[in-house]
Amino acid sequence: MVEQSNTAINRAVDRGVIKAKLQRRGKVRLRKVGPAELRFLAISGEVERKLTPAGRREVYEAMRRLSTDSHRLEIGVMTFQLVDVDRRIAGRLKRLEEVKTLIGERPNAEPVLRGTDVPVYEIAALTRGQTVAEIVEDYPGLTPAQVDAAAEYAKVYPKTGRPLPGRSLKRMLSDMASSGVWDVEGDDEPIEPRQIP
Repeated sequence: MVEQSNTAINRAVDRGVIKAKLQRRGKVRLRKVGPAELRFLAISGEVERKLTPAGRREVYEAMRRLSTDSHRLEIGVMTFQLVDVDRRIAGRLKRLEEVKTLIGERPNAEPVLRGTDVPVYEIAALTRGQTVAEIVEDYPGLTPAQVDAAAEYAKVYPKTGRPLPGRSLKRMLSDMASSGVWDVEGDDEPIEPRQIP
């Protein structure tokens, strides 16, 4: 949403740079930030390089008091133009709403691609190691738009825990077969069954 990693955003909350509300989504506790926090995070790279921690706090607190309709923030001699920031955030929020129409969220269950039983995070993980066309070939019931939606959803709502594989089982087995892992020397002769001791 604001071109920062989830780690950086969580660190900002942990250090008290910004405030977040805790929200439960099934078994998971999420940190929810508001418009002022999104605005601040969107400009924080620039602010961090040019202001002291006290100055950044002052900018953040002024941003919290600023109306969401106002696109200009003035603090002493400093002026922040927020039109482009607000436009980028609005565009990303709109895209997230479009993505959510393709995701089926169920209470206490993993999200799936709407109209299927295919887990969103499984498809998102595959985008790390496969092209969209390969994923659609492995999952013929999916469309490229659903694959893109899964990847975008997983970026905004990352899953914690052990990472899922970046290749489908079909692709991994095909790669293994191509590498000759199951080739047996002397393939010409049939293998006789043996008694296991």
